Amino acid sequence: MKRIISWLVVAGTFVSTGSAGQPTFGLNRVEALQGEAGGYPLWQYAATLLWVALAFFIAPVLDFIGTRILKRLTARTKTNLDDKLLEILHKPIKVIVVLVALTIGIGAYEWPAWVEHVLTIVFVLAVAITVTYVAGRMVDLLVEYFEQKFFASDTQLAQLMLPVLGTTFKVFVIILGVLTTAQHLGMPVASVLTGLGVGGVAVALAAQSSLANIFGSIVILTDRPFRVGDRVQIGDVDGSVETIGLRSTRIRTLEGHLVTMPNKTVADSNIINVSLRPNIRQLFTINLTYNTSPERMREALGILREIIQKHPLTHDCIVNWKDYGPHSLDIFVAYWCKSTDFKQFLVALEDINLEIKRRFDGAGLDFAFPTQTIQLQQPVSKA
Repeated sequence: MKRIISWLVVAGTFVSTGSAGQPTFGLNRVEALQGEAGGYPLWQYAATLLWVALAFFIAPVLDFIGTRILKRLTARTKTNLDDKLLEILHKPIKVIVVLVALTIGIGAYEWPAWVEHVLTIVFVLAVAITVTYVAGRMVDLLVEYFEQKFFASDTQLAQLMLPVLGTTFKVFVIILGVLTTAQHLGMPVASVLTGLGVGGVAVALAAQSSLANIFGSIVILTDRPFRVGDRVQIGDVDGSVETIGLRSTRIRTLEGHLVTMPNKTVADSNIINVSLRPNIRQLFTINLTYNTSPERMREALGILREIIQKHPLTHDCIVNWKDYGPHSLDIFVAYWCKSTDFKQFLVALEDINLEIKRRFDGAGLDFAFPTQTIQLQQPVSKA
């Protein structure tokens, strides 16, 4: 560190100034550089080149010193956020130092107006590009922080939302950088914004449907009525969700067809998430013939309750004689399956139905079926 400081002191003593306060580095006393070119002394060209070299030398020296000091400070913190921030600012700071040094040094000499104008434009553009680059990297760092802080437990939501948010913020940063740069360069930003406003209205009207779908996707992702892989019923569409995009949601129906639904339609519809049901309910009616006695009806009710309650996949049931039907005595039956897997439910349903048929046939209980009695009457003859 002391050696670096001593080099800077030597360099400072080496820089001398002329009568106009211009840094000459002693070159104005060199006899070979006393001539002129383009109306300017040769030593001024040489001093300018030397100043450029000095600017590129000062930048890494200051960067080395500052980086060592800042790394010692960031090493004391528990988070790695400041380390990443230092990594982002590492190269841009060197660029800014070089630009400032060049502007100060070159601006100290007398040059034609067009040269100074070009140098000003180059400086403004370089600073704008550097600052915009840093802002874009800061957006990446912010998105990463949000992912770790708020989306650590939901990687699917992070994969869908964070790229959209990151891209949106970056576009905003670029637009802001372009407008600020144009204003510093003396361009008519107000008139440009007015034109963009009129054009923006036209674009917004043309993209109204797309924007509605994007907002619909945001509603779906934040409200989370379903996830990828869930079976849902939306309108007349019944199937498993395969993807949730910015514009649409894709659902694979039970028949195997792939249905693409706009997110606006999905967000505005009544959504039934079949996968989130705690169980599967089965409802049906047992019809017995009218010649079944009350004692036999009580026996049938007991058989049904016993079969359903003993099955390992059922946890509750309702069995009651409900109606006198037009052609049968109707027993209402409802039970709930513990598993939400539809295939397991069908296996339990089949076991219960087979056992009901076996027990009823063994007990001599007759199932009713639609019947119709037709009465024929002989016409009475008149004497």
